[in-house]
Amino acid sequence: MRFVLLLSLCCCAMFALDNRNVEDPSHAPTIRESEPFLATITVRNPHDRAVKIKLLDPTCSCATLEIADRFLLPNATTMMTIAVDNKNRSGPVRVGVSIYLTDPDLESIEVEAWWKVRASVNIDSIGVGMDPTIRPEDSSWHDIYRYVTKVRPDEPQRLLKRIRVSSVPEETPSGGLRLEGIDYSGLIWQFSPVTQADGSILITAKAQNPDGTLPMGDLKEKVILRTNHPDKRRIEVDFHTYVGKDAGEKVIDRQ
Repeated sequence: MRFVLLLSLCCCAMFALDNRNVEDPSHAPTIRESEPFLATITVRNPHDRAVKIKLLDPTCSCATLEIADRFLLPNATTMMTIAVDNKNRSGPVRVGVSIYLTDPDLESIEVEAWWKVRASVNIDSIGVGMDPTIRPEDSSWHDIYRYVTKVRPDEPQRLLKRIRVSSVPEETPSGGLRLEGIDYSGLIWQFSPVTQADGSILITAKAQNPDGTLPMGDLKEKVILRTNHPDKRRIEVDFHTYVGKDAGEKVIDRQ
């Protein structure tokens, strides 16, 4: 019995994690989009001297951080909690935290948190040539809630955006995901939704008057997608449309 207990303690010590919530990204937990990511991570002072913590600097401003102790003896540990809202996220997520110390000669302590988000409703952009019936393989097309367009006033036919709305089987409402409506009061765009064979919804956004002239200006508009998903009934999507004769020279921040 004593041998088993000692073996158990040794195994626990061997696999104890410092400065991260899981061993590697492949072990990341899956969290629903409607729930926040919460983790308490052991932070170890790797230096051979006592340190005082000056700053917690996360890679994402979305992270809320708290650390139990600001002063650590050599090789001592403390606990840091991290909380992140998963709204409008999907797939693998990593947040790193640099813990800067008051002693400028000492390297910062690096902390990592990994998890995966299972979205209630995925909002993805579908580019030219992409199959709209499948989620894009490139994650850079995932979770797009802001659409930027530059166009000349005499080229309304160039206005085109495609948005794929979908849910994974674990999140699909009974009877299938439905788009209940699209709220938009602007004068530039029109939106045409179609339910596809796989149950996803493809929204095609084009000019209201493809043969006319677009009103010039720098428009920042909100489009509201209303679904039947109980955790994501109202989805805000931003459309930033610049219409001007200098559209080709205009620089717009796409972030």
